[in-house]
Amino acid sequence: MTGDPDLDRRKASLRAKLKARRAEAAQANDGANGAAIATLAADRFMAAIPVAVGQIVSGYWPMDDELDPRPLLMQLQRKGAMIVLPAVQQGTRLLQFRLCDDLADLPPAGAYGIPAPAATATALVPDILLVPLVGFDREGFRLGMGGGYYDATLQGLRAVVDKKILAVGYAFAVQQVAELPHAAHDERLDWAVTERGAVRFASERQS
Repeated sequence: MTGDPDLDRRKASLRAKLKARRAEAAQANDGANGAAIATLAADRFMAAIPVAVGQIVSGYWPMDDELDPRPLLMQLQRKGAMIVLPAVQQGTRLLQFRLCDDLADLPPAGAYGIPAPAATATALVPDILLVPLVGFDREGFRLGMGGGYYDATLQGLRAVVDKKILAVGYAFAVQQVAELPHAAHDERLDWAVTERGAVRFASERQS
């Protein structure tokens, strides 16, 4: 919640519409999570965004109708990237990123039932974050589920970590809209990747 009732209502209305759009896209492409589209999106990412051996890439375990990033994460892992998955830290809005060596096995359920590596897994700071979303716009603003976890985490990392951190929205193309309502604390994406291609957004961080 943003503290602005009008903005919250507008976001909630768009969220419902875009979740329905996302569900339709997933079901229209080989069932849940759109397997064929996920493979195509992985190819789009690989063609557009360079990832070096040893770089740390944060993925996510797909929930509901989110675009499945595992085909991409497996490709990156084979090329020498280190893959981490986010875990909610109880009592905060900050995510911790834990090493995931085996993307074939479902991790245990963490906070709020979201699969995440165990607390004993190595925690790392990612170079690239694949960010799940409900919608995104042409300026790089993102609409999530409303919890604010990625916004808070990105804001914290970008403020204190001494390296460039890329936030890459990963979604079906139908999840893009012309413009999203946003608050001052909403963090912008650096890229968005869909089955139709990759788009880089202009921002002060890229100058």
